[in-house]
Amino acid sequence: MANHPETEELVKGYVRAIGSGDFERVWEYYADNIVYEDTAVNQIYYGIDQVKKFYVKSMTALDVRWIVDTCYATEEGFGISWHMGGIHDADLPGMPATGKFFTVPGASIARVKNGKIVRNRDFWNNLDLLKQLGLS
Repeated sequence: MANHPETEELVKGYVRAIGSGDFERVWEYYADNIVYEDTAVNQIYYGIDQVKKFYVKSMTALDVRWIVDTCYATEEGFGISWHMGGIHDADLPGMPATGKFFTVPGASIARVKNGKIVRNRDFWNNLDLLKQLGLS
């Protein structure tokens, strides 16, 4: 089955925005009422303001870059598998900066409505990250 073209383009633009590090471009892909769940740290963020705070803190502290391996896109949403990598160069709660490189695989499942991401759920292994950073 072929990907839904509009949703696939949304995913490509979203991933490019993340890769650019231009957070203002990332926000353009989220609905104001986005629900963003990071299962690895057992956190759910409601609304664009909460998501922005979480995203800026975590993505900046870990200098995160994504490589997307697979994308499945339908009219209602998408699923992507990816690798996230970076350098832990700033403190996070309970995680002092280590300066170490990391890479972990993960996946995201998202719901899309009116060309915006309204729900995103990320799955990745936090223990892998902690081990690579020497924190576990």
